[in-house]
Amino acid sequence: MKKRVAYQGITGSFSSMAARALYGSDFTPLHTTRFREIFEHVAAGRADVGVVPIENALAGSIHENYDLLSEYQCSIVGEFYCPVQLHLMTPSPRETLETITQVFSHPKALEQCSNFLERYPAISPVVFSDTAGAAAHIRDLPGSGIAAIASEEAASEYGLTIIARGVQNHASNTTRFFAVASRPEGVRAPSKCTLILSLRHEPASLYKLLGEFAELCINVTKIESRPIPGKPFEYSFHLDLEATPEAKGTLYDAVERAKRATVETRVLGFYSTVRG
Repeated sequence: MKKRVAYQGITGSFSSMAARALYGSDFTPLHTTRFREIFEHVAAGRADVGVVPIENALAGSIHENYDLLSEYQCSIVGEFYCPVQLHLMTPSPRETLETITQVFSHPKALEQCSNFLERYPAISPVVFSDTAGAAAHIRDLPGSGIAAIASEEAASEYGLTIIARGVQNHASNTTRFFAVASRPEGVRAPSKCTLILSLRHEPASLYKLLGEFAELCINVTKIESRPIPGKPFEYSFHLDLEATPEAKGTLYDAVERAKRATVETRVLGFYSTVRG
């Protein structure tokens, strides 16, 4: 039976590319327009797994998905680093940068192309739910002067012409995706794990926790603080831990130390990383 994979957007979106990198091409896609829908599908059993972006190298953390990870009882079962190359594309090969008046794309993609858009003030950005959806949308619009910012795969999928390549601010742009499922998957030698922690309200509590990981030579690759709903100015911490060749203990050892050093520790998952 094919795996059912939920993600935001349609074919040609970066989420669809991440899903294919993690699960191959032989799966049943469940397209959504909102990140929350992905978690709802997974929690209700309508999807076997959901693929969500968690962080972009240029735009930073996607806070909505950090909060959804806290809200839903899902487990992280995989991670993918997706290279992001954004291109300006049009329905007509006759269009030029001077004739374009509107460009459609996801708000994060528009943000990642801010330098390019500043050079062409006559082009008005228009927010769309996802990059591939923007590409499909302009294919069917009448008139001229319209464009989308999306992937090369989206241009090919929807028959568009790329008139400017690599319009993102930095060539090394990458988005990190998590795969989430309703229950954890067994991984013999996970490369990473993610925790949600509540620390004691006392001096140096975070410092002491990080010292526990330092003793084990476990690398902390990400710390993200998020407000705790109903508790003004109190925060939980999301930590990504990575095993190292020099480690003096396992990720499981690190989790046990975290549990002893915090008020509460929730393990979101042990998983392996795939890089594009």
